[in-house]
Amino acid sequence: MKRLAISLFLGANLCNTILLWLCVALTFVPPDIIPHLSLLTLAFPVFLAIEILFILFWLIFYIRMAWTSVVGLLAVSSYILDYSPLHFTDNTDKADGTMTVISYNVGDLSSKEQQGELFQFLGTTDADIICLQEVTSHLLKNNKEWLDSAAYQILQSGSIAILSRHPFLSDTIRINFPTRSNRSIACWIDLNGDSLLLINNHLESNHLSVEEKNEFVNTITDPHRQTIKSSSRRLMGKLSEAAGYRGAQADSVCAFISQHASHPTIVCGDLNETPISYVYQQLDRHLLSAYREAGYGPGFSYSRRSFPVRIDHLFHSPHWTCTACRIDRTIPLSDHYPLIVHLQRKVQ
Repeated sequence: MKRLAISLFLGANLCNTILLWLCVALTFVPPDIIPHLSLLTLAFPVFLAIEILFILFWLIFYIRMAWTSVVGLLAVSSYILDYSPLHFTDNTDKADGTMTVISYNVGDLSSKEQQGELFQFLGTTDADIICLQEVTSHLLKNNKEWLDSAAYQILQSGSIAILSRHPFLSDTIRINFPTRSNRSIACWIDLNGDSLLLINNHLESNHLSVEEKNEFVNTITDPHRQTIKSSSRRLMGKLSEAAGYRGAQADSVCAFISQHASHPTIVCGDLNETPISYVYQQLDRHLLSAYREAGYGPGFSYSRRSFPVRIDHLFHSPHWTCTACRIDRTIPLSDHYPLIVHLQRKVQ
């Protein structure tokens, strides 16, 4: 009986390990090739948690089999650290030569009170460059006095804006890719005599309504199988379609980065993808992830409890070292939290 129980648990452990590895393998495959299966990467933290529980189980009941889960984790350890890095020190002091960059999807801030709170917060950060997504047409116009007093120059294209205390060397450059309503823009910035390529992104949204987001939560808890099936089909259709768009968009952004590989580069924004995704890993193969370098924990940047994910990211070229990177959860204005990054220029 004991041998049968061990065999059953071992089989379950191996199945979970394979699913964990499959999540990682899918980050190498463009989502439009296998759109529905690509959504399995969203379950990476679930399989990770189960693998850790299997280690505890084996240590308690049959220690000789613990190696199976340990090997399962070690094989994907780099991706685990992408998802949840463990940098315990946070050097938030801004030393000489350090540049502060913020990426923030601000959402629809319609009231003057909300706008005032936003710019009051931005003023406390002393940021050199601020990349905003989902900027309404009136947000920057209504607050031009504050922007002038804080010495920010502005570039805006649609709902994406870049605020910089360093002079712009170019107008906005639109990166062309297939999309329904989102965009990525680039520009050149004069950074103390050197040219910096900055790319601000808002990759394809999932276009889920409030009701559909609530359905997602109900899908998990609803005991009626028919409701689960109908909700799941609708959600998977929308999520897989958006994932296909984002894969192609990431390829276009990476191609643009490759054209200027020798230049100092920063890429940031709302990518609408977690670290275990084709989009994130493609960018990570070209640049360095700031949160991986200096973040701690999963760092959820999307503020709705039903979707605890980190989908806001910043990548940089090897010209810098990231000395601090954090998600600021003190400002609940949007359905996102701002990502604040300190970059120290390396001595050439």
